Amino acid sequence: MITVVDPDASRAVLAAGRLACPEPGCGGVLRVWSRARARRVRVRGGDVELLRPDRGRCRACGVTHVLLPAWCLPRRAYGTEVVGAALLAAADGAGYVRAAAAADAPVGTVRDWLRAVARGAPGLTAQAVTVAEAAADAGACWPRPWRPGSALAGAVNALAAAARAFRLQLARPRPAGPGGSLTGIDYLALVAERHHRSILRRLRLADPTGALAHVSPWQLINVITGGRLLTTPASG
Repeated sequence: MITVVDPDASRAVLAAGRLACPEPGCGGVLRVWSRARARRVRVRGGDVELLRPDRGRCRACGVTHVLLPAWCLPRRAYGTEVVGAALLAAADGAGYVRAAAAADAPVGTVRDWLRAVARGAPGLTAQAVTVAEAAADAGACWPRPWRPGSALAGAVNALAAAARAFRLQLARPRPAGPGGSLTGIDYLALVAERHHRSILRRLRLADPTGALAHVSPWQLINVITGGRLLTTPASG
């Protein structure tokens, strides 16, 4: 999977053969490979969006990738902002029922989300620190939970700090790629060049127009976690 910020722009670079394959060690580019199955995603406010993501296949390694917009999560029927509202409420001390009310989602569904984030908190925090370190602000993400002893609150706090550091990095001038333009996933300039390529590939991100600087905090957190906000295994 590749997270995309502007689906139309990403579709254009995919069709033009200018979207790089994010697989480690692969220098290939993707070509159009039909589309993923249609799905309905409930977004903040109760509206339902019909989504059928683009899909590309690498000409070199043959791996296929779904181009999933940053406003939704893999295999979830609820958008990033809905999930984020539940996590924010829980990190601030709400139980399952209040968190579900904040997200306007079923209690059982929200319970699964909160348990997944609590279970994956070590891995999510580690990813936050890695991204913040690449943005030259690793100290911003050391866990400082809003509620002592809450693994979920610590992870949400770390991700929020990483998102802030990442957004500040995005606001800084970035060098242009070959020919004066940036395409595919090779578009961000993180402070340390030694982190640059590895971070981009780990994030599996496509944003040829630079729209990432203007997305919501929860979409940015979705990017930071590589779409694995609810599926990151615990580290260690």
